Amino acid sequence: MTVSTVPSLNASLHTSAPALESKRKRASRLRRQKNQAQQSIKQRMFEMSAPDPVLAHRLNDEGRATWENSELAKLILTKTEVWGLMEDRRGRLQTVEPTPRAEEDAQIASDVATYGGPRRLNFGLDTSDRRTLFQSLPRVMTTDRAQDLTYSSLAHEGSDAMAQDLAQLESEQAQSAETLGRILDLRNASGKGIQVENTRRIIAHFGRSTDSGSPDTGSPEVQAALLTYRIRNLAEHLQQARHDNSNRRSMRHLVHQRAKILRYLKSRDPIYYQSFLPRIGVEARGVEGEIVVPGKPKVKRM
Repeated sequence: MTVSTVPSLNASLHTSAPALESKRKRASRLRRQKNQAQQSIKQRMFEMSAPDPVLAHRLNDEGRATWENSELAKLILTKTEVWGLMEDRRGRLQTVEPTPRAEEDAQIASDVATYGGPRRLNFGLDTSDRRTLFQSLPRVMTTDRAQDLTYSSLAHEGSDAMAQDLAQLESEQAQSAETLGRILDLRNASGKGIQVENTRRIIAHFGRSTDSGSPDTGSPEVQAALLTYRIRNLAEHLQQARHDNSNRRSMRHLVHQRAKILRYLKSRDPIYYQSFLPRIGVEARGVEGEIVVPGKPKVKRM
């Protein structure tokens, strides 16, 4: 019995799947693959341009401009600006010119010319305290002591001695005011003192006025601004202190706490929320959705 070598009918009709695909289906499949590739590219670009989870803005020029143009950045004082000094790469101190603040500098110059005292006050003191310490207090002290000197000088030595005593008294009060000004000068403050002054500024600027006249320190705006300031301080510190795990955990907690407060503000007034974020130098993508704070940065071994 011989085996036929004629191929079967099924074998002759067998073709591959792409050959059976119509032109319309093939065009549809290619279009779908192209769209998926474009979506994947857009997703990768979106992830690459995501804001820093700690600073809450992008690290490019546009993101840094978001922070530099914010009200919070223009409000707070840096250590370099207060002390007028900074360390170079070799640890030597160099004098730095402060950043000009036209409106604030004009107000400070007016207060110093009117009441006296240093350019910036420490311990959270403001203009009303400056008036009390450097104008009202010396005047009261001079008046009280002048009354005692008047009776004793007129009774024993005459009017010339009284005039000399008054001149000496005024000189002593001026010297006491100068000594007090050196003590209360913000340039003598530590980093904690500068933080207290910045906290006072943030509360006064972002706080809503209450019936008593004092700012509302518990408002979401104040809390978000204070948290942003503290987060940036910790981020700057952790750049130098890489192994400070305690402060790194604290920073992670503050980042999530800020996101929670801003989420509450958004639920109350979404339009106001969008207008408030640029005031503290924060982008919406940096505080919304899932926030993953990176851990300790790795150091490349040489």
